[in-house]
Amino acid sequence: MLSKAEKDFLVDLIEKGEAIPEDFKYKLFPTSHKEYELAYGGKMRKEDLLANDDGSFPVPLQVKKIFEDAEHTAWEDGWRNMLVYGDNLQFLKTIYKNEDPLIKDKVKGKVKLIYIDPPFATADEFQNKEGAKAYNDKKVGADFLEFLRRRIIVARQILADDGVMFIHLDQKMVHYVKVIADEIFGKNNFQNEIIWKYFGPTSTDQNFPRKHDVILFYSKSSTYYFNSAATLIDYDQKAVKRYDKTDDMGRRYKIYYHADGSKRIAYMKEGKPTDVFNIPFVQGTSKERVGYPTQKPEKLIALLLNAASQPGDIVMDFFSGSGTLAAVAEKLGRKWIACDIGKLSYYTTQRRILKINESKNIYNNRLYKKHARSFVLCSLGEYDLGAALSLEYSKYKDFVSGLFNIDLQETKIGGYTFDGAKDGAPVIIFNYSRYRDSNIDDGFLDDVGMHVSARLDGGCIYIVAPSTRVDFITDYEERKGIRYYFLKIPYQMIKELHGAEFTKFRQPRSKFGVNDPIEETKGFSFVRTPAVESSICRNGENVQICIRAFRSVEPRSSKSAEERTMSGFQLLSAVFVDRRYDGKDFVMTDAFFADELTESENGLSLFLKADSVGKEIMVVYTDIFGNDLTECFHL
Repeated sequence: MLSKAEKDFLVDLIEKGEAIPEDFKYKLFPTSHKEYELAYGGKMRKEDLLANDDGSFPVPLQVKKIFEDAEHTAWEDGWRNMLVYGDNLQFLKTIYKNEDPLIKDKVKGKVKLIYIDPPFATADEFQNKEGAKAYNDKKVGADFLEFLRRRIIVARQILADDGVMFIHLDQKMVHYVKVIADEIFGKNNFQNEIIWKYFGPTSTDQNFPRKHDVILFYSKSSTYYFNSAATLIDYDQKAVKRYDKTDDMGRRYKIYYHADGSKRIAYMKEGKPTDVFNIPFVQGTSKERVGYPTQKPEKLIALLLNAASQPGDIVMDFFSGSGTLAAVAEKLGRKWIACDIGKLSYYTTQRRILKINESKNIYNNRLYKKHARSFVLCSLGEYDLGAALSLEYSKYKDFVSGLFNIDLQETKIGGYTFDGAKDGAPVIIFNYSRYRDSNIDDGFLDDVGMHVSARLDGGCIYIVAPSTRVDFITDYEERKGIRYYFLKIPYQMIKELHGAEFTKFRQPRSKFGVNDPIEETKGFSFVRTPAVESSICRNGENVQICIRAFRSVEPRSSKSAEERTMSGFQLLSAVFVDRRYDGKDFVMTDAFFADELTESENGLSLFLKADSVGKEIMVVYTDIFGNDLTECFHL
């Protein structure tokens, strides 16, 4: 119950139009508590999260490229697999909203399996040149739990009713995550704790050696698919030595030769079920290795997919990392969706799928040989302005409605037609292509006001337009009791409208920061191509690429105080290289983070073996804001 003082305090806030403190939301809208749950600071109600009160909104997907040809064919029902660059919470919310034309009615409620391997405390695995720990899992404790919990909440919403989720964790956080996952899924839908037992140099004189990770297995309901044969392991090592060959399905067999020379294949009998699996790490010399930190073995992911999904099912990983789930799903005939906010992950997964025919089978060292099915590259939260403004008007309206959370539905007020509503207020989406000689100016506002001022006294109107077509420097104008907000493209951030500053994930300048989840994206931005001065030359047995200067510009409103003092090479995140560019598709062969580049008085340099490069080399320079500049060198 609220006291009189609390009621008076809330009434005063409402009259002033100020935000209600988080603690009061639980008193005003109490939720029924489960038998037990984890309490910590900053924990948001599920209802508020799904209502976007956290400041993270659904945003539209923008297609960057579709791979579809004679080698990359779509599924019979037209499905294309998806690789998405962007913040995974925004992506999950976009799926949940189910309005983006690219995925509308294709994904929500149809995902059969989700596997995630979120960044967890791996600081002991990374060291800098001096031997000190150089990587820190900054999102620790309650921050990490809430970061993960919000994503699991939305993920459960988009699962099929008979869908399942696997959450891969280490010993440091698994017990906390188990409690919050029980809250989200219901403890009766916790199916098992899977142990991945591995080998490696983890001996210690002061503790038991760490030799396993834990994978939590949840179902959305009591009904879900499960293939128990996937949990079988070999009876004993003697049988493994006798049945020394493995087919493409993972079945062990041996070959007998009869006296007449004829051959017979004998398969090993089924083993025993288990939830403990001995699967080694992906070693540095393995053909499977893709050069990404924390890469997980294909056999491990295949085990999960074979156990809890069927061919043709949609499976998803929104912490894609090295792209193992996408690669395994491709080989096992599942439809897949992969999302990550890191550029290294994005380019690594793209390469892995495009070159999947050159990779090995999951269960043996024979080449896979098949090309990947059709897939689409998308961005989310970061957009190509030219592509957005070149859309036909109806598609442009769909695009900006996603950006600004506008409900598209034409309404008339005082005879003036509005395109939709935002937070209950009318919206005008300026048709800049039709009115080529007009701008949002005094005359435009006077015309709108003439129709609606008597009906919207004290209200507001939102006007969406390219920034070059708005004659006002300010973010809003007030006329005759009506406030006109200008939602400019590129967008100038208005904290008043969203309750939180828009923020952008900052790309790492070191491989030690690849899995650091400290920053999240709120809102959206537009690509601003950095400027680079560079050259290429042969230097003995090497090809040397010199970066003499690097410039990158982001709006001041999207930068932290630290970033506003940064300049030049401080704004460079990484350089991605395709040594043998084929003139068609960028396929990353090398990744050089800023701290790995060689410094000299002339700038920064990277070196490639001359006998390893082709006639053309494609280079992508990425700044810390995720903006790319692509350059092609001819040798």
